Amino acid sequence: MPATQASKLTEGHPRSRSNPSRVVICGGGVAAVEALLALRALLRVAVEVHLVAPNRRFVNQPMAVAAPFDLAETHLFDLAETAGEQGAELHVDSLMSVDADNRCVRLASGAFLAYDVLVIAIGARRRRWLEGALHFAGAADVAAFRTLLERFDSGSDQRLAFVSPAGVSWTLPLYELALLTASHLADLGVIGVELTVVTPEADPLTVFGPAAGRMLRSLLADRGIALKAGARAEKIQDGKLQLDSSATLEVDQVVTLPRLEGPALPGLPCDASGFIVADEYSRVSDLQDVYAAGDGTAFPIKQGGIATQQADAAAEAIAAQLGAAVVPSPVRPTLRGMLLTGIAPTYLRAQVGDGTGDSFEVAANPLWWPPSKIAGLHLTSYIAGKNPLTREETLRDRPPSTQDPARLQVLHDDARQLALAFAEHDALDGHFESALQWLEVIERLDGVLPSGYLQKRAGWQRCVRE
Repeated sequence: MPATQASKLTEGHPRSRSNPSRVVICGGGVAAVEALLALRALLRVAVEVHLVAPNRRFVNQPMAVAAPFDLAETHLFDLAETAGEQGAELHVDSLMSVDADNRCVRLASGAFLAYDVLVIAIGARRRRWLEGALHFAGAADVAAFRTLLERFDSGSDQRLAFVSPAGVSWTLPLYELALLTASHLADLGVIGVELTVVTPEADPLTVFGPAAGRMLRSLLADRGIALKAGARAEKIQDGKLQLDSSATLEVDQVVTLPRLEGPALPGLPCDASGFIVADEYSRVSDLQDVYAAGDGTAFPIKQGGIATQQADAAAEAIAAQLGAAVVPSPVRPTLRGMLLTGIAPTYLRAQVGDGTGDSFEVAANPLWWPPSKIAGLHLTSYIAGKNPLTREETLRDRPPSTQDPARLQVLHDDARQLALAFAEHDALDGHFESALQWLEVIERLDGVLPSGYLQKRAGWQRCVRE
């Protein structure tokens, strides 16, 4: 359905139970799209669905870390198209407050939208916290990071620190930026650049357990990246990064992640930091028929895969409530992380509860399939299905390989080189669709394409269209 203007919405009021149920999903990110897809997959009854999003396009944010190095594209999906495919109505607007007594939400435009069931998936607020640093939050910061990188490519700057803010549990993107920067500089033959990671974590990627910490320490050392663990940055002054231990680190540039704050919206129960309090079925505390999923909730780990699991739990509970033959399952968070290293990705998986890992796995082979950055039961297959060369697949976990990691790496490298050779050969013969399929194989192997192949892919895609 086409997007409607909020000014055309009906004033909020309690809805009659004799009317078809109306589900309102607020948000335009991972949790909101997963909730929409899951509801339509589960429900076989008439239900009216509205999607309220401040953005017209859904951004696959996790791949943004590779975009400055021209290794991947940040894919955008039109929300109006997605909503239309799922039989939902898109409202380009923002949630301002919830009136649970009258079962309606107030939007930024001043309009009201009534609901029978409400899903809050609006995410967290991202805040700058370190003056003088580049705060990398995703696709919107790719150009700024690329400009920063050019200073090191040219030799203008030589000291770069990647700093994790205190209180942020999902630090994987920061390590990816550091590792990809090291690989990028090595590929260009740039020497003399000092790269340092500063983190309050006692061990890198603490949420994935001790084995992940040891792996990452070794990987950083191999790439010549210094690590200052257990250190908190306080400010940048006179070319120095000042730490809480009174130590300083000389820097030319600093990259960090933003701090996250809860949405703290009127009408929603929140903790002291403004995050929405919800139970294991994603039901918002003390409110009837209101659910929450994603970074805006009080669950301590803010990560796309966790957001999809919360959205799935909400969708199951809603579907059962509306008469579907579904037994709702509580969220049992599984944290899946694909770490882009600049060579081959490393896969990490942990069963977590309250931010503390209960079981951990680190592997060179994919621990889930398809091996996407966002591992969502419905979203992963939906994104894959948008690529005409990709077969839609359902997310499933896989065990770690029993092969020796070194041998597995050799096989991985051989497979990559073989796929590249086939891609080039097919393109030379004019078989561009086959060449593109080989690039898809490489993306599955590495998470990204080798340097220069984004441009080649764009050219081959043009040839297919012609």
